[in-house]
Amino acid sequence: MKILKLDYQPKDEMLFALKKALKSGYTHFIPSDLNIDIYPDQMDALTPIETKQSVITDYTIDHYYQNDCRYFGNHSLTFDEWMNNINHYPNMIFNINQSIQRLKAEDLETAFDLAVSILLFNKVEVNGHVVFDFKESCRTSASFYTTLKEKEFPGLTQFNLNKLAYLHHHKRPFKLNMCELPDHPRFIDKLLWNTRFTAPHFVTSALLDRSYTKHQNASNIYEPASTDLNGAVVFLGFDYGFRGNSRYLFNYFAKHHSQYPVYYVTAEATGPHFIQPDDPEAEDLINQASVIVAESYIPDHLKPNGTIIQLWHGTPIKQLFLDSKEPYQNQEIYNYRARKYNKWTHQNYLICDSIRAAELFKTAFPMQYSEIAACGYPRVRYLIDKKNDIPYVRFIKHELQLNPDKPTLLYAPTWHHESHKEDLLPMTEQLLAHYNVIYKGHIEEEKNMAEYLPKEVIIPTAHLETQDLILASDVVLSDYSSIVFDALTINMPTALYTPDVATYEKERGLYPEVWQTFERVRYENTGRLIEDLIHQRIKPIGNPYINRNNHSVETISSLIVQNLPASTRKRKSNK
Repeated sequence: MKILKLDYQPKDEMLFALKKALKSGYTHFIPSDLNIDIYPDQMDALTPIETKQSVITDYTIDHYYQNDCRYFGNHSLTFDEWMNNINHYPNMIFNINQSIQRLKAEDLETAFDLAVSILLFNKVEVNGHVVFDFKESCRTSASFYTTLKEKEFPGLTQFNLNKLAYLHHHKRPFKLNMCELPDHPRFIDKLLWNTRFTAPHFVTSALLDRSYTKHQNASNIYEPASTDLNGAVVFLGFDYGFRGNSRYLFNYFAKHHSQYPVYYVTAEATGPHFIQPDDPEAEDLINQASVIVAESYIPDHLKPNGTIIQLWHGTPIKQLFLDSKEPYQNQEIYNYRARKYNKWTHQNYLICDSIRAAELFKTAFPMQYSEIAACGYPRVRYLIDKKNDIPYVRFIKHELQLNPDKPTLLYAPTWHHESHKEDLLPMTEQLLAHYNVIYKGHIEEEKNMAEYLPKEVIIPTAHLETQDLILASDVVLSDYSSIVFDALTINMPTALYTPDVATYEKERGLYPEVWQTFERVRYENTGRLIEDLIHQRIKPIGNPYINRNNHSVETISSLIVQNLPASTRKRKSNK
């Protein structure tokens, strides 16, 4: 798309301006007089898209995500689907040809009129990037509904047009006996239906305000409290797990900065520095901590007031959050986007493994309030430091009871919303004869999938970290997991087995610029992969997303210390 910012003008002037824009090579436009800000990184994600349709994008209101619609898992959108939201704004990037067509057919006084007209009469695409920040409410014009009176629409569309007209203080265009309530009406829908759209606006305004407040309270919309922080550093891990980046950073920080009080919230370790997630004091400790270190989304019930450092859990191959359609999450999980988006904006720092990887996060998440530190991951630093520690690697191999006469294959597929045994690599007798095979599935599904594996496959105990499994292996095989970047950093042969790639690409999405870097080691054909494994044809490859100049633990520790009060000293814990 080539997008132009253009003031919305009266019909003839608007048609002239749009035709001129077409001749200059523009395909789409954004009205520049709506008092909206544009998030540049999110807009950059849309410009490579080629489409002949207008595009509905996501938006914030005064910097907060306040929508409750579920259509961002869709590829296209109707007017009635667009209306099923707690608020309504012209959140459209307008296709110029569609706009010219609608302007010739109707008198459209405002950009909002044009947006609704395109939704009613044209096909519209959906893109989930949060492009707009609306600063004030927008309205359609009264004359717009006059032009619609003589047109035929389904009963639900007539109801929604009546509703929009009412909300914008205009006369409803359609008779009630021609209308149809939504299948799952909101309270305001039932009120308007029962009062025949004659309810006093002061009544509906009060009800809507109450609804907005309730929705905001459920959407992680809050300002950090101006309160004294406790001077502590608190690690949340990945879902409170004592593993991954959090584990290695915690071990380093607790050893090298012992003058500061540091805690890890987890049920997987015990001692003076560890606190159970269900401990009655855990929530207050987290919310009042001077620094919080997370490795995934922060739970909804927590509202930290200190500095938040987000480690995340790997360089992505699969698209994340705003970059991904995520149809299940967007359509089935109430308030999914609002909760994730608003909570993310409270984070101060994002750690990623490389400068190249940092570009992926700029479009995947709302990064307008966060700084990125591309210093490497602590878990990768651990691999770099340990790869030549022969006694330690020998110890891990002994723990796994590996046959020293065979090389070792670590098979570590990522999480799937729906896992199917057909997507697992078949563990043939020939493969097992040539390899020790370790299976490390995602923590949320490995128990379900392990039952389909033959008894010769090694299922490691929970106390063995994934990084130690990499050290004990000779080849790492995954599908879409970031573990492959860890292995490549220490020059380990790595491959991807993706027989479901067409389905996965459609449902979740892959970063094409990342995906193509694995072109030499991607396999959809089972027989060819097993043959290449047996004959050891899979070799290490270079990858622009890895970083061997890893100074993660030092850099992140420095960030932590910078955000602690200078007077903080280690305190004795009662835990």
